[in-house]
Amino acid sequence: MIRGDRLTVAKYMLEDEFIGELGSDRARMILYVHEDKPSEPSYGPPIDSLDLPKELIDKLRSFGIDRLYDFQWEAYQSIINGNNTVIMAGTGVGKTEAFLLPLITMIGREGIKAMIMYPTKALARDQLLRMQRYFTAINVSVMPYDGDTPSDIRSKIYSSPPDILITNPDMVSEALTHVGKFRDLLRNYGVVVLDDFHVYNGVFGAHVHYVLKRMRRFMRNYQFVVSTATVGNPVDFARELLGVDDVRLIRGPEGRRGLVRHVLVSPISRGRLAEAAELARVCVRRGMKCLVFADSHRFVELIKRFVDKAGFGDRVRVHRAGLTIEERHEVEDGFREGRYLVLLTTPTLEMGIDVGDADVAVMATIPPSYSKYLQRSGRVGRRGQRAYVIQVLGDDPMSTYYSSNPREFYMRKPEDLYVEWRNDEIAKRHCLLMAYERPVRSSSVDLYCEEVLKSLVSEGLVEVRGNYYVVSSKGREVAKAMHGIRGIGDVVKIVEGRRVIGHRELPMALRELHDGAIYLHGGRVYEVYKLDLGSRTAHVRRLPNDYDLYTTALYISEPKIDEVLEEGFIKSVPYQYVRLTIKEVVHGYVVKRFGSGEVVERREFNESFTYEFRTKGIIIYAPFITFSPFENVDVVERGRAYHAAEHIMIMVGENVVGAGPTDLGGISYPTGHIIIYDSYPGGSGTAKMLLKNIDEVLKISLNVLTHCTCIDGCPKCVYSPYCGNDNHYLSRRNAIRVIDAIIKGVSSRITELPNEGSYD
Repeated sequence: MIRGDRLTVAKYMLEDEFIGELGSDRARMILYVHEDKPSEPSYGPPIDSLDLPKELIDKLRSFGIDRLYDFQWEAYQSIINGNNTVIMAGTGVGKTEAFLLPLITMIGREGIKAMIMYPTKALARDQLLRMQRYFTAINVSVMPYDGDTPSDIRSKIYSSPPDILITNPDMVSEALTHVGKFRDLLRNYGVVVLDDFHVYNGVFGAHVHYVLKRMRRFMRNYQFVVSTATVGNPVDFARELLGVDDVRLIRGPEGRRGLVRHVLVSPISRGRLAEAAELARVCVRRGMKCLVFADSHRFVELIKRFVDKAGFGDRVRVHRAGLTIEERHEVEDGFREGRYLVLLTTPTLEMGIDVGDADVAVMATIPPSYSKYLQRSGRVGRRGQRAYVIQVLGDDPMSTYYSSNPREFYMRKPEDLYVEWRNDEIAKRHCLLMAYERPVRSSSVDLYCEEVLKSLVSEGLVEVRGNYYVVSSKGREVAKAMHGIRGIGDVVKIVEGRRVIGHRELPMALRELHDGAIYLHGGRVYEVYKLDLGSRTAHVRRLPNDYDLYTTALYISEPKIDEVLEEGFIKSVPYQYVRLTIKEVVHGYVVKRFGSGEVVERREFNESFTYEFRTKGIIIYAPFITFSPFENVDVVERGRAYHAAEHIMIMVGENVVGAGPTDLGGISYPTGHIIIYDSYPGGSGTAKMLLKNIDEVLKISLNVLTHCTCIDGCPKCVYSPYCGNDNHYLSRRNAIRVIDAIIKGVSSRITELPNEGSYD
């Protein structure tokens, strides 16, 4: 098989000039090339058979659209018949037309009005421009409703609701709470469309679940239509997120219009971030437009530093959350117009914002799910030209696995999505807003929400009056102060002088914005000289862009079990799914040299930074394994074993369930307790999904551990960039015995958590 892979690579190097250039660089190895050939969907009826205005049919024909695709016709029928409909298809195959044309028919035939929601304001505005080409031909009114909509236009929307209102969940939540006229407006709308539906998993999805619940209280009737890229469980996910039982799935084609070649590369004599920068340089030199994706803003900023040092940073810009709106718009326009050839981006450009004609997508990190890989790769070749997707492997467990099994990288199936809407922190917020927006009649909500409302009564935020839950005066003040649905809990502002330059959520902010931390932002380097947790503010000062040091936090996490939600066995090993309180304590940090990673200094704080939050997680009571007859030696070896097992299970698990690189946290003890928890306050459901897929997680973990060629632990197997003690006390060999014992079903029992001696 490996010999066949090499022959395939050699063939493409000979016939494809771009791949040939990539393969000629001896600092990298091309492991595999996978080709996606263009595919044309099957056709349905001609457009003049639809109940559409003649002017629109003429307009469609002018765009070269004479017939619907089969899946568009199925979606058209399902939507006009009033079904809750999920449209699932690949990128760039006409999902927008699949829901837009039936909406236009329903508006003309029945006077039904529709609200179309996109995950972000930027995407909504981008898609509105695309839709305008249809609306200019017909008598259908469409208006955007977001934070940039002027007050006079909002007044017009309230007094004369447009046929189609284009908005985003953040704006809907804000308006529901603070604008009575918007709540009245909802009575006019009967169809709610959620485009880019696959984005709504995890914490953000839990918020959107409740926003939809709050909306429905003010709507006479409602029908849901969702459009999504390919996911593993579209119907089940839609039912959970939308809160409905009946959903009809319409499957479209997964292919694309142009030829795309996927290249799996492994850098040999440079790190993965330096490799991403070098690939960007190749694209700039060849005049090819390129998107470089990474899953953390820190990685994106580090790649920018490599680019700047190489001297071509003027053609390369950063695009990520946390930048100002003006800066992001300037970056998008510059790329679209060709002033910039490369955008270094977090998943902010994963969705359908049109930044023009991109030729290459470089994945500097392995995307957290195959669905996200497909979505990001769908950003290139959208004009039908030959395009390339380059996946860079690195020094991490999944890269180790795919280096040995390159074909498996492209043989994966889209993962299941999940939403944990039974998140107490999120539910309390939205249930309070429900009572604030309009009294909630007892038994009009599900049992979980009823329990949450009762807890709000005990906190004095809600009162019971007859059969209704009514907001109290105290709760009214709390609700008035609530803004935003991105994440949970506290946000730390990043301030330079008097100017807010960005923000970061706790608890992650504790690790990145402590006193002395080096923080990268928009290609610029800052030092945090004061973190004020009381005011949730990190004060920073600018450093020279060639500053050669960076920092990683040293911290410990202290768990406390609040409630056992579920118990069971992994083979013969017991586990518990629990509510936890996690106390995170950042006690110091390590200063390292940029590029080499050499440790320059280790600093301890006189007074630690502490943050406490509640979440959900799993506790695995792993078999107790003895490594030495001497207790003082054995306790260290056990600590190294379970700590390494915790690391590998988290890193593999995040990839298996499609989670981000900081969605899970972990704690382990020499006693065999392995705790894996959701990093978000209240819980995101990620740990529960890992538990659901635990057999695959364990299998891949053991494969990585046994095939790594290091002596006893390295970044390719058990080192984690998020380790609280900088990857001390880890043993690959010892972890093999732990994982192997769990897989083989060596029995163990539930015991109390120790009070100390943990590893993160």
